[in-house]
Amino acid sequence: MKLNYLLLDPNDVARLQVKQRLKEIPELTLLNEFSNFNDLKSFLQRESTDLMIMDPSENEDRIFNFIEQNGIQNKVIFTSKKSKHAVKGFELGVLDFLQKPFTLNRFEVTIDRIKDNEIASKPITQELKKNLEVKCNLKIEKISLSSIQWIEAMGDYIKIVTPQKKYIVLSSMKGIQERIPDNYFFRCHKSYIINTEEVANFSQNTIFLNNKSIPLSRSKRKVFREFWSSRY
Repeated sequence: MKLNYLLLDPNDVARLQVKQRLKEIPELTLLNEFSNFNDLKSFLQRESTDLMIMDPSENEDRIFNFIEQNGIQNKVIFTSKKSKHAVKGFELGVLDFLQKPFTLNRFEVTIDRIKDNEIASKPITQELKKNLEVKCNLKIEKISLSSIQWIEAMGDYIKIVTPQKKYIVLSSMKGIQERIPDNYFFRCHKSYIINTEEVANFSQNTIFLNNKSIPLSRSKRKVFREFWSSRY
């Protein structure tokens, strides 16, 4: 596994120390380094990266908002001397937090964590190969469970979203929930049910699917984290 990474640290000496230390990890290649967030943000508008190692000590709020709004928690590692950044990192759901100065052995633990959680194509189970039959536009439609990305409440109707088509169906959320497997679909908000196979990452208030940000209600946070931990 080879990873390109970006390094953000407002302190020149600290940035040099981190860069020199990470040279010893063969899986990592430094793509670029920055002393301020604006330059990193501009770079990301032109290029992509596998990993971002950040000290968020400057422009904290802008950095936190940028991470959450773009759903890139699974690419971010915080490095800082401030314990509050460990707490914020946990709330955002970033990959890891490293207390400065960190050791090479400690970062290798992070690399192992990335390897363990590397996103891979998951085989579709027999349960998800089944079809859901719904009445839409006066005809019966068959929707593969595996193709459903999310389900959204629309008054007396629901919207079932797949990559190919959106289906408007007369049903309550409770009614449709009873017809889909609860070990793959999770009601994360009164107006949303998600296919958990579509989840890329999540934060305290938001679940990021591969192409959509879905709200995570306060009452569902703990249950979802427990659900996610038990599966992954």
